[in-house]
Amino acid sequence: MPHLVLRGSVDLRRAATELDCGVIRWGRAVIKTSDVWLRSDGEALLADGVIVELGRPLHPVALVAVRDGDLVVRMWPVVEVERTPAVQRWLAAIARGLQALGCGPVRITNIGGEILDGLDLDLDLD
Repeated sequence: MPHLVLRGSVDLRRAATELDCGVIRWGRAVIKTSDVWLRSDGEALLADGVIVELGRPLHPVALVAVRDGDLVVRMWPVVEVERTPAVQRWLAAIARGLQALGCGPVRITNIGGEILDGLDLDLDLD
C-alpha cells in the first residue's frame, strides 16, 4: 500500500482546517483534495480526493495519523480504489501540504521518485 512517513507531527486540528493541496495538473491527471475531516478524538484525519485521469474519476481517501511519534500518510483501507501513479502523487501532495504546516521531512516511503519529482517534498529517506 502506498504510504509516506514524515518525521514529527503537526496539530491535526489545525491541519483539518488549513490543509490545502490545491488542484494539481500532473500529466493527463487532475488531482484535488476535496474535503478533510478530523477524527472525533483528534488523533487522525481523513482526506477525500478526486483524481480524474483519461476522463475516469477515482475517489481515494487518505488516512493521516500519528504512529510512534511520526505522521503517516496512507490509503484508508476501508475504501477500495486503484492505486494508480496519480493516486500516489495525491498522497505525496498531502504530505507536502503537511510539511507546509510544520511537519518534518519524509523519512520512509514506498512511492517512486518519478512520482515525487517536482513536488518540492523535503526528503530524508532512511
